[in-house]
Amino acid sequence: AAAPDAWSKDLDQVVVPGAGRFTEVAFYHKNSRTMVLTDLVLNLEPEKLPFIIRPAARLLGVTAPGGKAPIYLRMIIKRKHEQAKAAAERLVAFQPKRVIFSHGRWFHKDGTTLLHQSLAWLL
Repeated sequence: AAAPDAWSKDLDQVVVPGAGRFTEVAFYHKNSRTMVLTDLVLNLEPEKLPFIIRPAARLLGVTAPGGKAPIYLRMIIKRKHEQAKAAAERLVAFQPKRVIFSHGRWFHKDGTTLLHQSLAWLL
């Protein structure tokens, strides 16, 4: 879905479909080249997690510096693989400088390269 006219001059949005109740809406701010993601990538800082949780977080692939979607979410998204892949390709094509996450450490620089790595499972 395209961004509403009220903000389309400044922001683009991309819907990443999944199955069930999951849908991610990613936002890209054109002037600052900053992307905002909510649940598509988790990049949790291991040192901020409880010690007992760290091994599980690493196994799920959701720890910095190379976080991605947790395995259960990857399975949900892959149910609409072609649509989700096209959305992921569009996200990378924006060539963001920065990527802000709801969960974990942001990509403050090299956003395009790091985002591509985080979405490699889908691309």
